[in-house]
Parts: sequence; C-alpha cells; structure tokens
Amino acid sequence: MASDAALRAVGLDVLRVSDTGDVVTWCEDNVLAIPDSPMPGPYRSDRTPWVAEALRIWADPETRLLTVLASIQSGKTLLARLATCHIAGRAPGPTLILQDTDQNARDFNLTSLRPLWDNCPPVKSKLVPEFERSSTIQFQDMTCWVLGAWNEKNLQRRAIRYLIGDEIWMWPREALAEASARVTAFGWMGKRLFLSQGGTEGDAWDVLHRSTDQRDWHMSCPSCGHLQPWLWEFVRFPEDAKTTSGWDKAKVAAGTTYECARCAARLPDTSGTRAIANDPKRGATFIATAPATKAGHVGVHWNSLASMSWGELGVMMLEAKESSDTYGFDDQRRIFKQKRLALPWAEQGGSMLTDVKASDYKLGEEWAGEAWVGAVNGRPKVHESKPEGDASAIPLRTMGVDVQQKGGLHFWAVVRSWGPKGDSRLRWFGRLETWQDVEALAVSQGVHRAMVMVDSGDQTQMVYSECAKRDWKVAKGSGQPDFSVGPGKRRFYSEPQMVMLPGQRARARLISFSNLAIKDIVFGLRSRRLHTFPVDIGEDYPAQMDAEVRVKDRRTGKPMWILPQGKVDNHALDCECLAALVAIRWGVVGRDNADDVSSDSSGNGADA
Repeated sequence: MASDAALRAVGLDVLRVSDTGDVVTWCEDNVLAIPDSPMPGPYRSDRTPWVAEALRIWADPETRLLTVLASIQSGKTLLARLATCHIAGRAPGPTLILQDTDQNARDFNLTSLRPLWDNCPPVKSKLVPEFERSSTIQFQDMTCWVLGAWNEKNLQRRAIRYLIGDEIWMWPREALAEASARVTAFGWMGKRLFLSQGGTEGDAWDVLHRSTDQRDWHMSCPSCGHLQPWLWEFVRFPEDAKTTSGWDKAKVAAGTTYECARCAARLPDTSGTRAIANDPKRGATFIATAPATKAGHVGVHWNSLASMSWGELGVMMLEAKESSDTYGFDDQRRIFKQKRLALPWAEQGGSMLTDVKASDYKLGEEWAGEAWVGAVNGRPKVHESKPEGDASAIPLRTMGVDVQQKGGLHFWAVVRSWGPKGDSRLRWFGRLETWQDVEALAVSQGVHRAMVMVDSGDQTQMVYSECAKRDWKVAKGSGQPDFSVGPGKRRFYSEPQMVMLPGQRARARLISFSNLAIKDIVFGLRSRRLHTFPVDIGEDYPAQMDAEVRVKDRRTGKPMWILPQGKVDNHALDCECLAALVAIRWGVVGRDNADDVSSDSSGNGADA
C-alpha cells in the first residue's frame, strides 16, 4: 500500500503544468501584448523580475496562499492578470476574482482582464462568448466570476478552486475570511492569491500577510554583489540640496543616490542601475524574513525603490512631509508609506490630546510671538510682528463659536492667538448665554469681526441672521472630503457662499468644510505641540478636547472622529476646529495662500 507521501508526490506530479513546466516561460510565449502597458510588445519577465518570481511561487503546487504586499504601478495587478491566463490556459478550475466593489470589478473585467485574454491565444480560444455576462465569464472547461467584496452575496454559495483578491486594504474586515472559505471544497488543491498596497497596522490584511513567511525582494548590489532588501533608509539626498529654508527639490530629483548596505557605494539613480540590481541572474530574489504559521502560506513584498526613480520618490516624500508640517495631519505621509513603500500605516487614534500638556502661560496673557494682520498696498497681509506705522493693524486672533439649543439657547466659544507659522495659544474658553455676550467677548479679546466663525449645525436660520448682522462668518461641517474651488482644484473647505435672508439686506457668508480633515489638522497641531493651552484653563477644556476618538467605519473602511459612549461634551473641540479654519484661510496653517478677502473690507484695510 502506497504511503501518504508517495500519494502526495503522485498528486503533485499530476498537477504540474505540461510543456516547459515554467509558468513564466509560458506567459512569455503566449501573452502577445499587454494593451495598457506603456511598453509595447509581449510580456517580458526582465521588465519586472519580482513579478515573474512571484508568479512562479504562486504556480508552485505547494503554495496554497500567496499574499502580495506591493507598491502601486510596479506590476502587482499584472501578476494577478497573468495568473488568470495560467489558470484558464493550463490548469482550469472555478475561479473567483474579487475587487472591492461590483462597479470596480466590472471595470477590471472590461479594461484589464478581457484585453489581456484577447492577446493570449490559448485563453482566447477557450472563451465561450454566448454565455458571458458582465460578472461571469464562461470558458470551455471552467467558470470565472469577477465580483465585488463589499457585496456579501458574492462571497457565498460558490465552490472555488482559485481565489484572487485585489486591493484587500479596501475590503470590509470580515470579507477575507468569508471569501477564503470558498476554496475549502477543493482541499489542498485550492489556491488563494491576495494582492494589495499597504493597509493599516492590525487590519485583516496586515494580520494575514504577517502570518506568512514574509519574503522581501532583495537586490544584488551592482558594486559588490551583496544581497539586500530595498530600504528607504539607504536613500541619500545630495548634500547641497539642503538649504537654510528647506530642501531644493530640483537637486533632490536630479542627484539622489542609493547607498549599498555593505560597501557603501552610492548607486546612480538610473533605470540601468535598477535593472542590474534586480537581475535574478545576479542573485536578486525573494528571501523569507519570518516563519509561516502554516505550510504553503507564502508572502512577498516589494516597494517602489525597485522600480522607479529614487529622486522622484524623494520629492514625493518631501512634499508629504511638508503637508504634515504645514497642515498638521498625515494623509500624504500615509499615502506615501502605503502606496510607495508598500507598508502598513499606524493609524493615529485614541484621544485628541495624546500626551499634550498645558504650556507655561495663563489665559489672556499677551504673547510676543503673536502674528499681526496689516495692510500692504491696500490689501491685508499676515506679519510676524506688529507692522510699524500701521494704525489699522490687528493681532491674528480667531474665535470659534458653537451654538447649542439643548437646555435653552447658549454658546461655547474659544479665542486663540496665532503665530506666523501655525503655533498658537488659547486666550479664552467658556460658556456664554446670549448673542450680546458673544459679541462682547469678541470686543474684549480684540478679535476682529472677520476672524469670528460660528457653527450653523444648530438653530441654522438664527445663526445666519445674527452672523449677517455682525459680519461674522458661518461654518457648516460635512462628511464630504473636499470641495471644488476652481478648475482642477479641490480643498477640504469651500469658497464662501452668500446666503440671502428674508427681511435683511446683509447676507450670511457660509463656508462648508470636511469634519475629518479639520479634526485631523487640530490633532496634528496638538500632537506636535503647536496648538497649546494655558496652565490655568481648568478641567473642562482638556476633557472636552479629549472627548472624540478617531476610528474606521466598519462598513466603508473610512476614518472618522466619533464621540464614544459615555462622553458627553465636545464643545471645546468643535470651537477649536472653527478657530483653526479661520487661521487656515489666512495661510498660517496649511500651504494655501491667504484667501482673497477684499470683498469683506469696510475701508479699514485689515478685514479678512
């Protein structure tokens, strides 16, 4: 009686592909064109050798799961498409291909899969067009479904031998396990191929990839031959690119090099250098960095350093850092890490204050670092200090007002002083009872009417009317991420919209803004100790600032700030967001120039 090992060997032999036996050679012989590729002609493995090696790993009968953590525009999706050619042309079996949504799945089928299959004769010859639907493709000896992971019905009632999932970081958390269950009917012959850029530390995609052997693409140094992974810490900017005011991006783009981890040779930033370093004939390959939790579970990783200009990446990184430093939130750094370095992002969450402590000043205390607004050629401009000879100049102080109706009409407000580079101090925080009290506070704190922003979420028409009387601005938070502010330009807050009011000549100026973006900005400013509060503020302010936490919506995967159960008041945070929005419009926080606000002017040269 044959042993289990002998039977397994026979089974593996049956499953091995015919002719050359090498899936990459077969693809090079049979994929005659990749229609959407910038490089014309048939598939060639030397253009993206990491894709070829990953394809071989996936086709190995011993591989049951392959996770591909990879940068964008580096062949990740091409790997999935070549795998479908291998399945349909050489080893047919029921196949489920999942994108995040049904619409994206339809687009992937029409624009990525079908054009490639039409240029692969062994696959095209097996298509049965008369039975084809938008989400179901029938071959002579197999069926292929192309569906969305967010539709729960797509993950049920199918026995699948091959499961291919793309951009897993955008899937609902439970979809990975639900989809994986579809291959169990085929036992050890079932195969899963999951591909994605970096997600978030601790999400389902991160946990799955970490359960594999996590093979990293290693290049061979053109100078000494040392095998090493592509790591960002070995990117070297030219020394003369650093200036007193920052980095000269043109010099970074032109002069960046990569340093070998062993011989310290500075590799020139050319496609030829990368081709030599990534050549499998010189030893470039995937090397495991961890033990897999299960046999046959393999993970591979590569990043953009293997495939694109390091100088170009350097400029991207510097721009991402500038966005973080000026806006105070990390969206661009997150995108760079996830999409270019193909690494998971550690979400900043938890309390708004993190470890921020009170600063050494008191409420209402004068501040030498406060910026001023004065007239230059008849137009208002921010100055680092009070401009000499300008009697109309005003300190850059903003006021955010939250209107509340619960328990009777009342108000919460903050007044904040701003420095010229985004640093700020809290001057006043508390509760007010009437509109007259709010107006008196602005006067006593030296806040110009153009620097007052009032939330319109409660008692909207009253807010419009009262703000129009006083020439204050009105704000409205939105779940919308950004707004069109001109041809090809979007930002997280809108242009002022004029609101007509019955019986009033004056109009209210309404500015809509992204709730997520403004709270991310305030959080970033606080975590970098730019957005401070005084030692005598009391307990109410920090408690209200700490009320909300940043989480991900389980349905959409999108981040949001929420008020957890047990937390009641977040008025200070809402007011600070409004006060920060005024400062952002003036350009002291963020990269945008100060808005053109001349239409607000009443002849004093300092209105904004």
